Amino acid sequence: MTKIPQEILDEIAILEVQALKDGLADPEMKKNPAFLEKVRKFLQQNKQVTTAETPGMSELQKVAENEIPMFDGEH
Repeated sequence: MTKIPQEILDEIAILEVQALKDGLADPEMKKNPAFLEKVRKFLQQNKQVTTAETPGMSELQKVAENEIPMFDGEH
């Protein structure tokens, strides 16, 4: 098995993070559930957790409460 130099692995990781950041900055991409699932998986795999204190979470909660419609059976 070939050993991949650490510098190459680091570069790939940086490019992956940049691609996720670019996607989150794109108005259409950040609404795509499949893309958002990839972001969540990346965060989970890298043991990153958001909390109520995470910058932007209070704004996200306001949007969720005020702009996302409720469907039958939800409270």
